[in-house]
Amino acid sequence: MAGKDFLLAFKKRNPNLALRTPEVTSLMRATGFNKPQVDRFYDLLLKLQEQVGFQASQIYNADETGVSTVHKYDKVLSVKGKKQVGELTTAERGRNVTVMFSMNATGHFTPPVFIFPTKKWIRMVI
Repeated sequence: MAGKDFLLAFKKRNPNLALRTPEVTSLMRATGFNKPQVDRFYDLLLKLQEQVGFQASQIYNADETGVSTVHKYDKVLSVKGKKQVGELTTAERGRNVTVMFSMNATGHFTPPVFIFPTKKWIRMVI
């Protein structure tokens, strides 16, 4: 079994490697993003392009990210032996706000869209 000395020597031989925390990826996302699925997407896009004939300025690429409403503090310097180091923050549990961005191939972009969580859906009847 490799020990601490092996790890230190390995890291010394490979200075471009670093220990990092991996991002969490759901199983559905990992298995759904593969070559056959991507090929299928582009085949459908090409078929739709031939049927409708839309321009590059009409195709938007969208991306979303989640932003927490409660921020986390970075580490701070403190005197050794001090039992507690505190920072003020809100007592509420963090909620996630989704932010959407979109841009087309010609460089036009839409303003960011913020999607806030809600407790109750209101149905609109027109």
